[in-house]
Amino acid sequence: MSVVPYSDAAEVLKYLHSKLGAHFHQLHEQRKQLDRASPVFALEHDLGQSDIELLFDSVRAAVARGLGIRYRASWLPYVVYAAESGYNYTGGEYWPTFERATPGWHSDHRDYIKRWYQKFADEYGGAVPTGAFATNFTIIAWPLTNAVLPKYLQRQLAELLYDFRGGLSSTLLDDPDELGTSLAVRAHSYSDRFQIFCQNTALLGQVAAALLSGENEESPYLVKSTLQRLLEGLSRERQSRQWLISAQHAASRIRAVGFGPRTSVTGIPKRERHLPTATDPKFFLRFFEGAWNPFASLPDLTPLSKSDPRVYNELKSLRGKVTGGSRPVPIGALVFGGQEITFSSWPDASKPFVQLDRSTVANAILAEKCVMTSGPYWLYRREDFGLAIEVKGRSLRPGHDYILVCEDTQEPPTLSWIEPVPLRVSGATAYRLNVPAQLTETDTMALITYGLSVHSKIFVRPAGMVASSWDGEGTVEWLAGEPAIIAIRSEFTAVHCLAYVNGNPHLIPWPEGQAELIFSLDGLDIGTHDLRVTLLGVNEQPLTQGSLAITIRDPQIRPQTATAGEGIRMLASPARPALAEIWDDRASITVSGPTDIDADLLVILRGDDGSKLVEIEQKIRLPIDHKHWAMYVKNLRNSRHFNDFYDEAESCEIVVRRDGIGMASLAAERGFQPIRWRFLKKHDGSSYARLIDRTDQGRTRIEYFKVSSPLTASLCEVSATVELISSGGLLRAKSDQLEAVSLAPTNPNDLMMTGGARPYIPHVGKSVAGVMKLVDAHRLWAGAELPADPFAVYHQHSVLEAITRANAMELCGRYWAAVEHQLEKAEEPANYLEEMQGAIGVSYGQKKLAGKIASSLYRWLEWDTLVSGFAEIIESTLWDCGVRDQPSAAKFLLTLASKPGEILEWSTSSREYLLGRVIRTPVLLRAARFSVLGTRALNGDGDE
Repeated sequence: MSVVPYSDAAEVLKYLHSKLGAHFHQLHEQRKQLDRASPVFALEHDLGQSDIELLFDSVRAAVARGLGIRYRASWLPYVVYAAESGYNYTGGEYWPTFERATPGWHSDHRDYIKRWYQKFADEYGGAVPTGAFATNFTIIAWPLTNAVLPKYLQRQLAELLYDFRGGLSSTLLDDPDELGTSLAVRAHSYSDRFQIFCQNTALLGQVAAALLSGENEESPYLVKSTLQRLLEGLSRERQSRQWLISAQHAASRIRAVGFGPRTSVTGIPKRERHLPTATDPKFFLRFFEGAWNPFASLPDLTPLSKSDPRVYNELKSLRGKVTGGSRPVPIGALVFGGQEITFSSWPDASKPFVQLDRSTVANAILAEKCVMTSGPYWLYRREDFGLAIEVKGRSLRPGHDYILVCEDTQEPPTLSWIEPVPLRVSGATAYRLNVPAQLTETDTMALITYGLSVHSKIFVRPAGMVASSWDGEGTVEWLAGEPAIIAIRSEFTAVHCLAYVNGNPHLIPWPEGQAELIFSLDGLDIGTHDLRVTLLGVNEQPLTQGSLAITIRDPQIRPQTATAGEGIRMLASPARPALAEIWDDRASITVSGPTDIDADLLVILRGDDGSKLVEIEQKIRLPIDHKHWAMYVKNLRNSRHFNDFYDEAESCEIVVRRDGIGMASLAAERGFQPIRWRFLKKHDGSSYARLIDRTDQGRTRIEYFKVSSPLTASLCEVSATVELISSGGLLRAKSDQLEAVSLAPTNPNDLMMTGGARPYIPHVGKSVAGVMKLVDAHRLWAGAELPADPFAVYHQHSVLEAITRANAMELCGRYWAAVEHQLEKAEEPANYLEEMQGAIGVSYGQKKLAGKIASSLYRWLEWDTLVSGFAEIIESTLWDCGVRDQPSAAKFLLTLASKPGEILEWSTSSREYLLGRVIRTPVLLRAARFSVLGTRALNGDGDE
């Protein structure tokens, strides 16, 4: 490598600045001529190898001399230098790597990078970072965005393009913005870091469009040298190269083919009708126990997040409710296809079919895009084995058997071949339609009156490869990439078929002497398409008409958890949880499969580079519900093999398998965390903490809370490691809006000798502000990430109980405080039920309230029954205390009495109002605390 003399660095930088300026200006002018102006990337510098080496040397020489004003005047070489560093970024800490490669670089210089990139964007149309990554990393987001596609993301983009190759269309290939949006919707199953990259949908689309242009083709979105560089990077790994080649071939085919030229033939006017969408539920009936039973199958609803990325987060983390459904939809189930819904009452078609609790954006989209067929009549075609599938077009065919469902306020058609059949659901009735082979004109008119139609002279159906879904009449689905082959059979002798695809006419010759016409619809975009056909005779006179609603379904990536109908299926709630959520018991996993069958549970922890750290295998018994999973998590967390590697792990894989039945797996990452704690052990058993800080603000603050004083923080040096005391504690790092909170591991050997620390909670005063100090502290300790140390978990539990107890003692008065002191030391809390009942109050009304609670405790052993039962009992007391128009007041009281940190879920106004009422009327909290502690005691768990 050549070395630039310090005296020459400024001149070299000036030369390079001028050369780069001319190049980027020309590129900017070219990009502005595109239909949609495309940005210029700093990586598109197009410098030869000798010039890039000269640039590196001159930048390093300038930095080594202190980066004075004469070196900063020529700023474009620094923009290119930072982009080259971003291209080689591996996802770790950006600035330490940058500083090692650039001797003399200081944190004070970082702001120059941001200013220069902003100037690059203003003067040369440079790429501008967007999304959450740009918000959290206001400096390094610039060089990473201008690096186009850093090396550590290239493999995943190749895989995404391969997975989506069937969803490509000519429209997407010509519109990078739309292509980026479509690809981003499918990125949810990829790594956290890749998802962050995909948030900049414009950048994603431009890079994808360029890569899909082909190895020997030029792209208007990237200069040839940069595109070639990306292709060479992707080609270094065999699998990535194969993925990309397959995606490029699919794109080439789409550019070359289509359904055929549009003709000027006129005939059928375009008729508007509601077409089913890929996100609509599929209804069906099953016959068992002497009656027809209605069901609905929900598809994967993640495509709905295309219009708003926030929709996906709500779908995976909020509980759903289906109108008429017998139970709520489990959290996370809406991002996996195949969720079956059972009904206690027939769904009201005038209401949204599915809605999410506490949704702010998804419900409006669900109401429009996940819709049941309108009523008041629904038609089902009977199949074998007691199954009937909904015919959304409500068309019947002579000689076939159907079930007609009517709202119970409606009458069925008056026909001799209709008879009632039992339907196990309220709000609707069912009838069997055994359609005769020959229908009279009277029968046909009667059916039409009720919104039903009859097809007898023409049959339009899917042909060739078995369609993904086909209702037997007028609705069909294919996955994008599957051939959409249509067959038309008619009793008439036709000369031509006039086919309207979404209103666009195509005239197709009918094969002479044949009763059936087969043709292919190529290049249909993802979505719903309306096919209407008219058969024309010798003189082009219309003979008969038919229709088909075609849905091209989004080619969603197959979930690792397996799909419905497979032998073993694993579901996580919330969907796709992070590694810490699984092992901190903030997420739950269920595994369905054959009853009372042994299977293998395999847990693999992996390091930052994907290498296997440890593999743990144990026997389990299927199926696994939430409670059983919690037991397995507890056992694994207590395993030495797990604990030795957990803090080092960046991802894990959970596999459940049984030979001859199936396998399901779930991968979870720790996730891309801007700041994160890492714990390391010394030879003597003590531990220390190191903060991994990927931020670029330089304003990080570190606080250390001890178990003995969980509300008081000690400040620590940011640059140094934190030595941990034997009892562990809690560490919090804050940098602007970012925060990393983790419990610290303990030294078990010291704890055995000295005993555990006892939390001390100071008095905070009987006020809203005082209560909120305890609430915030509870939220802090409850939400901390857990290390692989069961003693730390025990200390967390002790702190949370101490805060909750202190809050009750502060607000409920000295008589109740005395009971709390007794319970703190009690070995058997159930022995103190009478003391708790007596401490509720001395007035007649308070004693009556306490008696009602005491007599109901045995019925409140689950949280839901506790909330509903307590709400009923406390209602009159709330009214007497002036609490009105607060439907969640009872739940608030129980939450304050058990997990005070969670009252932050209430709005500020509601929270402060209810806290004020509790302070003025302590009996409200005493009643709630008695209910919580009493049910715990009867559950045999005095602590939780």
